[in-house]
Amino acid sequence: MKRSLLGLGFAIGVLAAATAGAENANQRMVGKKGIGPATNDPGLSAPSIIAMRYWMSDAMAVDVGFGLSVDTKVPNAGLATQDETLLDFSFDVGLPFVLHGEENMIVYLRPGIQFVGTNDMDPVNPTAPPNTAVDKHYDLGFAPNVGLGGEFFLGQLGWPNLSFSGQVGVSLLIVSPGEEGAETDLNIATTQNDVSLVNTGSLGFKIYF
Repeated sequence: MKRSLLGLGFAIGVLAAATAGAENANQRMVGKKGIGPATNDPGLSAPSIIAMRYWMSDAMAVDVGFGLSVDTKVPNAGLATQDETLLDFSFDVGLPFVLHGEENMIVYLRPGIQFVGTNDMDPVNPTAPPNTAVDKHYDLGFAPNVGLGGEFFLGQLGWPNLSFSGQVGVSLLIVSPGEEGAETDLNIATTQNDVSLVNTGSLGFKIYF
């Protein structure tokens, strides 16, 4: 009986030591940087973003993302023959705060803000002569947002530095059109980032190093 109790006590001690020594994903990622594509678009028609996440501690990370889109369009097929180049850009920053960590999972709350510039052409006057110069402007969008997200690591499959993530939340949309006479628009919208597999076929992932 004593041997059984001693054996049981030893097994419990070994299990407790192993559990205490195991690192959660948020602890394991401290000091590491993850890079990958992201679809942090809270309703501003932003270009696709290349994002980096850096885990400063086991409680908080910082996200920085930047995207560019270049398009060429003809202002008016009946009047203009010269193509116009349009350049859109997007910048995103966020601070994921860890709510819960497991061996291969992190649940976080992420406040952030996105800034988007959409390049567009002013309307062409139908009475203008051919090859008339076309004016362009930028529609500027600001989107403070907060979301609840999860990052899932493929440690059990042998890829502990590869993660997939998704987030849902709410955003305040402020759009300031660059066209003369247009008014600033303000909206509140729900958001989903990196999880739109049906509509856009996108899935956010990061490779850490």
